[in-house]
Amino acid sequence: MSYTTKRNIVSIIAGLGLIAVYIIYAMRTSAPATEDIKAWSVAILVFICIGIGIQIVVQILFHIAMTIGIAIKEEVHTGNKNGDKMAERILKSEMQEDEMSKIIQLKASRAGSLLVGSGVIALLIALAVGVDMVVALHLLFGAFALASVVEGIASIVLHERGVR
Repeated sequence: MSYTTKRNIVSIIAGLGLIAVYIIYAMRTSAPATEDIKAWSVAILVFICIGIGIQIVVQILFHIAMTIGIAIKEEVHTGNKNGDKMAERILKSEMQEDEMSKIIQLKASRAGSLLVGSGVIALLIALAVGVDMVVALHLLFGAFALASVVEGIASIVLHERGVR
């Protein structure tokens, strides 16, 4: 499994964890009232900020763990005490983007954009039929959160299967 695939899996897990925490928050009895759109807007903004922070921290920790894992593996296999230098070279070579990686990112981004667009259309339909604004906010937040997960899944599938 490539570095990019592993990085995307970690990102998907973090994204799904954020979605789960948000659902738990929204279902609590101490959550804001369904009519209080301002409180829900603030809550969603807070979750967006938390999500960005979590993704940054998770990616940093993932990179550190990968570097340590590759260094230990190199030291065990070769018996060389310079496994850390070899690990950096291996990671640097795996992190370089080529044309295939760029095409994969574009295709994965398109999948995420389609989901966001569908979420916006669902939001407009929900508002047209008279659904509460808070439900519409949940639809929009859910579309963006799921789009991030779908983009990661599409990237993994395309990296493992290849692009035509």
